[in-house]
Amino acid sequence: MKTLKLATLLILNFFSFSKTNAQTTPNDSIKLDYTKIYALALDGNPKQALPLLEIDPTKKIAEKDLKFKTNFENRFKFAADKSDFLETRKSKIDELLKIYRDYWRFSFLNKEKKTDTLIMKNVTDFLKKNLPAAKNLSLNEDSINVYQKKYISNLGYHTTGFGKTGGLYDLLVWKTEKDTIYKVNYEGQETSIKIYFMDDFITLGWSEYATLGRYYPAGWATQEALFCVKKAYDLKSETFRVSYIGHEGRHFADYKLFPKLKGVGSADLEYRGKLTELSLYSEDGLYKRIQSFINNGNYDSDNGHSIAAYCVIRDLSRFLFNTDYEKNLDKWKTIPASKINQAAAKILEENTKSLEKIPNVEKFVKQ
Repeated sequence: MKTLKLATLLILNFFSFSKTNAQTTPNDSIKLDYTKIYALALDGNPKQALPLLEIDPTKKIAEKDLKFKTNFENRFKFAADKSDFLETRKSKIDELLKIYRDYWRFSFLNKEKKTDTLIMKNVTDFLKKNLPAAKNLSLNEDSINVYQKKYISNLGYHTTGFGKTGGLYDLLVWKTEKDTIYKVNYEGQETSIKIYFMDDFITLGWSEYATLGRYYPAGWATQEALFCVKKAYDLKSETFRVSYIGHEGRHFADYKLFPKLKGVGSADLEYRGKLTELSLYSEDGLYKRIQSFINNGNYDSDNGHSIAAYCVIRDLSRFLFNTDYEKNLDKWKTIPASKINQAAAKILEENTKSLEKIPNVEKFVKQ
């Protein structure tokens, strides 16, 4: 049994996103704007990133950057996906994963079109064909969730079920998991939380697909337990304690405190999770996290993570700088980490008070 002490956690990411090692390029080579490319991809807009890959053919480009450019264009530039996404993750759910891959890609490249009915119909038809118990399956989210879980479970795999991450229906499937009990102390109260550590993933969903595997959900919370993608964290690190335990623990508590709270793409839950992180991080991790929120914040997004990141920076900017939105990280670094911690905790506390005044509150940070 593990015990973690999060002394300043006020009340304890729907998804926190993990990333692989960053690419670098030689000084004399063309430099791709990975920050912008990945921000667009995580916002469900890889199509808008394609112009950022248009380069002068007479200039040098590093081999790894050329490989990224080729792979990204193969996935999103042409009429069909020419990448090896499906071939590199062969399993018993190949046909189902192809349905989701095609839906994600179509949604990315046709943002103006509504695609919910498309994926629901295609998954329903697939389950009726491949799962005898689903022969009378009706076209609704709850029923699809039940039978998709049953289909995947029958194959010996685990899954999150049928539901959305951000604005898109997602598919996460893994082969192995192991649970551990962690004890978390906050506000002087000890709470036991079960965490499932998941491994051997077949798919980590649309964010993994959109970013060529660079970013993916690293964990999430339900009303019963937390779920952690094992490869995403060093379990002894501050990142695990804060961005996973702190952030997801915040959700775990909020599901009980505000059971109907969602906002656009769970923006309100993410807002509170991200504020919790900034109330806990030490200096080095704190400024890196702030930079991440600045890079990925987008108030007009359909993705709750992007909306929440924007709102966190907006509200902290007003509190600390008396400006609407401070993007310059150097200015943030002039503020002691402890002061930012305190500001984030204060804003979270005020948000809690505001939510408590609204019966059955569903959304707040973005109306």
